Amino acid sequence: MNHREIVNNFLLKYNQHPDDIDIDSLTKTFVEEMRLGLAGKPSSLMMIPAYVSTKGEVPLNETVIAIDAGGTNLRIAHVTFTEEGIVIENLKKQRMLGVEKPLHISEFFSQLTDILMPYLDKSQKIGFCFSFAAEIQPDRDGKILEFSKEINIADCQGKLIFKELKKEIKKRGFEKEISGVILNDTVSTLLGGPAIKPSEKVDGQIGLILGTGTNTAYIEELKNITKLDLKSDGKMIINMESAGFNKVPQGKFDKIIDDNSADPAGHIFEKMISGIYLGNVICETVKHATKENLFSKESAVEELPYFSMVEVDQFLREPYGDNLLAKACHNNDDVELLYNFADLAIERASKLVTVNLAADMIQMDGGKKMSTPCRIVIEGSTYHKCYSYKEKIDRYMKEYVNDKLNRYYMVTSGDDTNLAGSAIAALLNC
Repeated sequence: MNHREIVNNFLLKYNQHPDDIDIDSLTKTFVEEMRLGLAGKPSSLMMIPAYVSTKGEVPLNETVIAIDAGGTNLRIAHVTFTEEGIVIENLKKQRMLGVEKPLHISEFFSQLTDILMPYLDKSQKIGFCFSFAAEIQPDRDGKILEFSKEINIADCQGKLIFKELKKEIKKRGFEKEISGVILNDTVSTLLGGPAIKPSEKVDGQIGLILGTGTNTAYIEELKNITKLDLKSDGKMIINMESAGFNKVPQGKFDKIIDDNSADPAGHIFEKMISGIYLGNVICETVKHATKENLFSKESAVEELPYFSMVEVDQFLREPYGDNLLAKACHNNDDVELLYNFADLAIERASKLVTVNLAADMIQMDGGKKMSTPCRIVIEGSTYHKCYSYKEKIDRYMKEYVNDKLNRYYMVTSGDDTNLAGSAIAALLNC
């Protein structure tokens, strides 16, 4: 057998092969979960209404504050839209609160207010991109459900973000009225899409984050959000919390990674496609392959504690280069086997991402004509930087969405879409 056949047989034995993913069948299951979530019935997809309007023209020359609280970094800036485009000023970036040391929720809000105060003199409208699970309220505040991605903040559940921030701001003697909008990172990414190419005509919009974690948002008809019992026509952005989709068939090594994670049985979908987990799935797979003597006895791959996706990317770009995984291989056979394991893991993940996006397009009935495709705004380091991931997703999207579903899409991305989307949300909703 050649190297590909050896790896194929091993992965099929443990249900880790791309062929274990039936895109069409799983897409139908994904749509069913979406509809259950929209109806307020038990579902692995939260389908959280964003209560954010996308109607109207973005006002020009009005400055707002945009905050982007992500899994790694916290950013804040003044944002203004002009006839020449978006202007971002006084941008500050630092490590996300709760990453470097554990915090109580009261400390979190106190430190966040310290960061915010210097920006309030210029504007009192705030668009806050909150990249963690939160239940958005009809007044566009956000009730924290949980922090994920290894953010350690105690007693956070149930706290209303703007309510707590306003208390802290008032303690500091600031008397002007503060207004704001809480939105998820995928919602802000979706909203930031038009800022990239405002003249595009589209049939449906999706925002996808594919970085250390993953999530998806799209625009839904109000009549389909039956859990809200809304009588009016119109549309609303839905934050799907797609990381939680749990109807996906896990392989042996997915289950091992899941069992040893900080939240076993949670965020199943995220653990199979996102950067913070995918490298470890590859690592676990390779370690089991060494136990079955697929790699040479002199190989050092089993001794590595984990693979980051940065390391996987470096290896795939230069399999015989001066990088950690290449140096762990003893001979050409080791290199070829490791390359095939990594390549097929990304292949399988690409099929799962396609399932996610295809289900969104089916549910919103978007992208019916080539002249007005569905706009998909994709952000995240794993999507943009991981070798071959973007290309594999595009191939499966063309094969399934274009050729089988007869739907059409365009992928866009740009710098600072989260800040742009947060600012647009504040301008249109405050």
